[in-house]
Amino acid sequence: MSGIASYGIYLPRHRLPLAVLSGSARQDGPERTLAWADEDSITLGLEAARRALAGRDRSAVDLLLFATTTHAYSEKQGAALLATALGLDKSVRTADVGNSLRSGASALVAALDAIEAGRAREALVVIADVRQGAPGSDLERSGGDAAVAFVVTGTGGRADFIGTASATEELVDVWRRSGDRFAHSWEDRFTSTYGQVNPLVEAGRHLAARYADQSHVNWIWALSAASARTLASVSRSLQLKPEMVQDGLFGSVGFSGAAHAPLLLAAALDRAVTGDHVAMVAHGDGAEALLFRVGAPAGQPALQPALEARVPVASPAAYRKARALDLVEYEPADDPGISATIHFRERAENLRLQGQRCQCGEPQFPKGRVCIRCGTRDSFIAEDFAERGGRIVTYTLDAFFPSPNPPTAVGIVQVDNGPRLYLQIADIPAGQIDIGLPVQFAFRRIHQAGRRPNYFWKAVPGKADQ
Repeated sequence: MSGIASYGIYLPRHRLPLAVLSGSARQDGPERTLAWADEDSITLGLEAARRALAGRDRSAVDLLLFATTTHAYSEKQGAALLATALGLDKSVRTADVGNSLRSGASALVAALDAIEAGRAREALVVIADVRQGAPGSDLERSGGDAAVAFVVTGTGGRADFIGTASATEELVDVWRRSGDRFAHSWEDRFTSTYGQVNPLVEAGRHLAARYADQSHVNWIWALSAASARTLASVSRSLQLKPEMVQDGLFGSVGFSGAAHAPLLLAAALDRAVTGDHVAMVAHGDGAEALLFRVGAPAGQPALQPALEARVPVASPAAYRKARALDLVEYEPADDPGISATIHFRERAENLRLQGQRCQCGEPQFPKGRVCIRCGTRDSFIAEDFAERGGRIVTYTLDAFFPSPNPPTAVGIVQVDNGPRLYLQIADIPAGQIDIGLPVQFAFRRIHQAGRRPNYFWKAVPGKADQ
């Protein structure tokens, strides 16, 4: 037996009201989640993973799968980066799953199979996508950015895995070639009917028929349809009552690609009660369907707090700059960037916010050889500070640093029971930053030297002493 022991959801705080995308100043109405200039599928996925792992022993995770269609690299593993940033043991097995909108479902099935086969004690499945359509396209309006993570164990807990059903179909409906920035698709009716409705219905019917003996229980369906109209068509074809279908989040999140069906699975687990069954069906060159039986109560909901943490984008210009959609006079320099040896040597500080503590009790960041308090040499124990809270000690606003929404805030943060750090401050409007403000730490893309993402930590809104 295998199942989901815990899960976490992360939605970018920035929200793009569709009215703003059309040139209006209105901040209400339908909107989509928007990964900001310093966010990508890695940073979104890491935040979801931190929420899924909260209160759990990370040393028990010995398999990490990362699923996305929007990884920054075509040749470099994202799962290894996530494992390092999370401080997992080096013996953890890691793998990326991509190239399909159902890669999130495929990764979850692979993790469940590995647990059932006894090949892993605990598995962490991280699924994230950043959906960017060409300017003026339907995908620009309907897409959404999101991440969800699941801890899979042999005892389950929240949801026990019952089984799966699949439908595979070769179809050129939505595609993105190597080097393409935007996804392409054929005519909407063809794409919707043959790429989504038909495979979702086929896999859903297979699943329902395979487990027909359990049809007397309450089923909740999490379906990866890319629009409300398509979701309604699938629901009618499967003869589902409205209360059986998980809301598609089209007016608040948007269609989040490989993360969409898993996100709806987590949302369904938020509201499901013991004994309910949750069916997740994800499309992409066919469809993958998974069925779970809900066990323990959900406890704290994962979706609602993520929806409530909201910073609306004020103008189309800020959106375009954050997503680098404007034409520029000079292309960024393409060079090797920061030395690989520096990356390697400082990976613990950069990816885990790891500092050190002297035998006298003094915390330090970055690492050094001599204690700044007692002067003792080489007498330190490594310590990670990323999961702590903190407070702003002092700050400044930089109007010249490149930013979609200047000024950029930087400041000194006092870590709870830790050192003082010099960090950028993100997701807090300049007028709301103040000395003593509680913050937490978020993993973000800090710059793109060498035209590749380079990551570090920023201070974001939070609670001190957490």
